[in-house]
Amino acid sequence: MASFRCRRCSACCRQPGFVYLTPQDAERLAAAFGMDVYKFTETYCLLLDRRHLALKKQTDESCLFLGKEGCSVYESRPAQCRDFPLQWKTERSFGYCEGLKGR
Repeated sequence: MASFRCRRCSACCRQPGFVYLTPQDAERLAAAFGMDVYKFTETYCLLLDRRHLALKKQTDESCLFLGKEGCSVYESRPAQCRDFPLQWKTERSFGYCEGLKGR
């Protein structure tokens, strides 16, 4: 899997589920928006089970930061996004990820 090459198809950004944030993710994204971390989390995040920070989603379940040109925060994207699919994937991933389909 070390030879995986992301094709930037953004299909992973359209899947249902949550993008969980580490404290470092929140700080990095807040800095990218020129916001303090508290304002960023208040504006763009949910607190799940009173302990897990996750990005809010669009009504169609797609990522809040998915734009017409793809990920609008690509350089600052969360670790969960950076790690896909090298660190984690599901069986469904092989059906939508263009980089995995060609393997």
